[in-house]
Amino acid sequence: MQYNKPKMILFDVGGTLFDDGKCNPAEGFEKLRHYAINPDVTNGEALAGYWDDFLSEVSGIKSESGINLDVPLSSVIKYAAINTGLVFGIPMAAQEEIFDRYNSSRNVIDAVPELIRKLDSLGIRTAVISNNMMSGESLSLAIKRWIPSAKFEFCLTSADILFSKPSKNIFLTALKYAGLEPEECWYCGDKIKPDVYGASGCGISPVLLDVESSTPLEFRGDDTCEKYLAVNNWNVLGEFIEGTDK
Repeated sequence: MQYNKPKMILFDVGGTLFDDGKCNPAEGFEKLRHYAINPDVTNGEALAGYWDDFLSEVSGIKSESGINLDVPLSSVIKYAAINTGLVFGIPMAAQEEIFDRYNSSRNVIDAVPELIRKLDSLGIRTAVISNNMMSGESLSLAIKRWIPSAKFEFCLTSADILFSKPSKNIFLTALKYAGLEPEECWYCGDKIKPDVYGASGCGISPVLLDVESSTPLEFRGDDTCEKYLAVNNWNVLGEFIEGTDK
């Protein structure tokens, strides 16, 4: 991998941009139902029951090649709403963002806003690839709410195209979206298999956030990925990028 100055840096979300607590569907649905036209026809617990029923039937679905396929959050919301008689007058993207906002705690990972501002000042484009039940449209709304300074060109999720990381499908689709070649991009994530192996398998330079590491920045490698960059804080990455080749 050549870590020259990238034209674009793509980011994971959970564990990379945000630190989220355990998902509580009942709480998310309880808040969401108040945005419905007829909120009193049901409650959060009843809606969460349909969530459990739905996911027990479809979780773990794979493609013929063994790739995990993600269920769109919109499908689960529609299933729960229709079966309880709940009617919404707001777009599905807004419904997804509201459910996401209230179904768990959330903190922005340290130095994320600073890194995004630095990349913008350096003229480096940014976007998101995420294994996520949310659509790219609703995820964009969520990111803007929590990181107002973010200027991601697009968010592409596994719910948008079903294929999840580390599948090449989602990475290659994002490259087409950006109009760039793999060697022109870096991918930042916090997990080895979906993020490091997924990106490197497509020729994208991976960056691993390892907050447990005592070493601020180092190059690592293993049998699957010969070389990848690991940092323990996003500020370190910003400093490293400033020193890369122009």
